[in-house]
Amino acid sequence: MASVTRYHEYLWSLVEPWLGQRVMEIGVGFGQYTRRMLAEGRHVLGCDLDAGHLQELRASAPSAQLETLQLDLEAPATAQQAGTTFAPDTIILLNVLEHIRPHEEALRFLREIAAPGGRIVIIVPALALLHNGLDREAGHHRRYSRATLTAALQAAGWKVERTRYLNLPGVPGWMVAGWLSRASRASTELNAPSTNWLLRFYDRFFVGLSRLTDPLASRFAGLSVLAVATKS
Repeated sequence: MASVTRYHEYLWSLVEPWLGQRVMEIGVGFGQYTRRMLAEGRHVLGCDLDAGHLQELRASAPSAQLETLQLDLEAPATAQQAGTTFAPDTIILLNVLEHIRPHEEALRFLREIAAPGGRIVIIVPALALLHNGLDREAGHHRRYSRATLTAALQAAGWKVERTRYLNLPGVPGWMVAGWLSRASRASTELNAPSTNWLLRFYDRFFVGLSRLTDPLASRFAGLSVLAVATKS
């Protein structure tokens, strides 16, 4: 995923307009979004379950504007004080929430630590009918629709501002990748050569198509769904 640069650029173009100045990023991963936010002068609390990711982030992006926090959203109580003290005006979870079993409880915790009027921006895999072996290999407990993501946010006390589908051209590729991994019975399906090749192929040729088609299909279908909500 670190090599699919056009895809990350596209996601960033959708998320960046919603960001404030104190951003809590859940799941820093390779740090590609963290470094962008720091370059724009934002104060970032980078959170991850993996302490190694946080260590690599601090080494690659040394900044007085960066704080880090090891956070397990399935057991977040130990991070309550640090999160409340930071008081984020924006919380982002990009392809994270689907990994959390008690997702409504996690969303409720994030609402509690957000600053008054704070905002949450979420991108998750979309459409339950697309769930396949790659989801299981990646640790996805579910895929969402606009309606189910809205319901989870509202149950946690968030006021949903907007939802939309994105990455419609990625749907056939995900289905093909799932079929290939099942046909090959690869022991590491998510990192199978066929899957990686499809990711790179999509990144090179189809991200531009997504930018064109997604505005037309944003209410109906896509490989992912975006939601923006506020702390009322």
